[in-house]
Amino acid sequence: MKIALSITNHNQNSQVKDTLRRISRMSRKPDRIFVCSDGEPFVSTYSGVTPINNTDMKGRCRNRNSVIPEFIKSGCDALVFIDGDSCPRDEDFFEKYEELFNTYDLVFGTREHGPVNGLVTPPSDLLTVNMDNLWAGRPLDSTDLRVAAGAVTAWQKSRDFYERLDLMSTGMIGWSCNFGFTKASLGRFLEFMDTTYGRAEIFDSGAFNGKWGYEDVAMGIDALYAGLKIWISDEIVICHRAHERSDGLFDHVVGRHAVMERIRGLEKQKKIRNLAYTAMGLLFGTYILGVITGMFTMFLSLWQP
Repeated sequence: MKIALSITNHNQNSQVKDTLRRISRMSRKPDRIFVCSDGEPFVSTYSGVTPINNTDMKGRCRNRNSVIPEFIKSGCDALVFIDGDSCPRDEDFFEKYEELFNTYDLVFGTREHGPVNGLVTPPSDLLTVNMDNLWAGRPLDSTDLRVAAGAVTAWQKSRDFYERLDLMSTGMIGWSCNFGFTKASLGRFLEFMDTTYGRAEIFDSGAFNGKWGYEDVAMGIDALYAGLKIWISDEIVICHRAHERSDGLFDHVVGRHAVMERIRGLEKQKKIRNLAYTAMGLLFGTYILGVITGMFTMFLSLWQP
């Protein structure tokens, strides 16, 4: 299986270069690497690395979506996304993805946080994990909130659509700093997005490009409604370089509201489709019943003296 890697970059050129150096030393490397930048342009000195400098395409959604045409032309079988402030933790990072891509359409990994020394406002999910530690003056824990909260284990045990929808809507499954699609499932997903929203994009730029966050949570929810087989693994880990927090409680409330509005819209469409299928079934059943009744009546008339 050929795997392509997309690195989202927003003025993180030095960090991206560090990530590329680490990947170049791994035993299993991606077959193609794309660096998608919507800030300072990225210049690559590595073979197999293609910069996609989106100077006229600002925003996280458009920047991430820009890799899709290049990936489709690349001849690769799957596409993994990580952010510019992240780096694969383990040597077998891509082997683990490849193994899961044999079974699942969309795979999410997890992350561990780097040191936060000197930061005034660390990432909000790291603060959530360490609420008790901060209060008691204990050392900080770098564990991913998804792992600490048990969301990963809950997803792996769940088989019910609405239980998984509930887990996805919390935001703790679909964070987009570490995930990947197979090419076949990506095609089905883009078709679903085009039919549902009129935009064949992984991340809905029409709804989320100008808003804070939660475009990744919406992506996971859309993929769930599109019928993709989704998995999350706590063994596919990236190291997330710590930086100042840019979000607050109100931002999360706004993002959460946007996601719940999206779910309500998808549920409405689902009910309309189910009603349409039921109506079609009733019409077809009535037609078949009419045909059978007509044939039965014809046979009776033939047997009458």
